[in-house]
Amino acid sequence: MQLYTYQYFQLLSLLLAIICYSGLGRYRLSMFLPMLLIVNLIEITGTNYRMLGWLPWLSNHAIYNYNLLLETPLRLYLFGQMLQLRPNERHTFTGIAFMCLLVIVLNYLFLQGPAVFNTFSLILIQIVTIVLSCFVLLRLALKEDIQSSLWKDPYFWINAGLLLFALITLVLLGLQQFLQAQKVMLWGKSLYKVIMPVPNIILYLCYSYAFILCKTVKAR
Repeated sequence: MQLYTYQYFQLLSLLLAIICYSGLGRYRLSMFLPMLLIVNLIEITGTNYRMLGWLPWLSNHAIYNYNLLLETPLRLYLFGQMLQLRPNERHTFTGIAFMCLLVIVLNYLFLQGPAVFNTFSLILIQIVTIVLSCFVLLRLALKEDIQSSLWKDPYFWINAGLLLFALITLVLLGLQQFLQAQKVMLWGKSLYKVIMPVPNIILYLCYSYAFILCKTVKAR
C-alpha cells in the first residue's frame, strides 16, 4: 500500500480526533471524527485504487469526487457550530448550505459528471470555506469576553488552516490552465502536485493541534 507524506498527517489528525473525542464534544466539534474517517478512507483508496483492482480504465478522480459529496455537508455543519449562530442567522446559513450542496450534487450528476474531477464543485467549496472561515475568525477577534490568546482557541487553528488551504487551492486552480499550457514543471512533476502537499500538511497539523487544545483547554 502506498501513502504520500501528507497522508500520514491526515492519519495523525484522525488518531488525535479519536483520542481527544471528549474534548471535541465540549467544543461541539464531534463531527470531525466521521469527517476525517471519510477523508482518510477516500484518500487511501484513491491513492491505491489500481492495486485494489478497481476499474483500471478509470481515473481515480471518480473516487475523489466522493470526498466532495461526503465531506462538504460535514464541513458545513462544523462551520455552523463554530459560528455559534443565532436563530435568525441559522435559517440563512441552512439555506445557503442547502444551495451549495444542491449545486455540488447537480454538478456531479449532470454537468461535469462522476468520472471527471468536479473542479467547479471544488472551487465553490473553497470560496464558501474562505468566506465562512473569515466570519469565524472575525467573531473570535471581536469577542468582548475574550481573555486568553487566540493561539489557545481550537476554532482559531481550524479556521486558520482551512483559510490558508482554500486560498492556495483557489490560486493553483486558477493558474492550472496556464501552468499546463506553459508546461511549468518542478522536479519533473506538475506544480500543483509539488505544492499541494504543503498546505495539506499545514491543514492537518492545525487540526491536530486544535484537537489537543480541545482536550486540554476548558471550553468557554
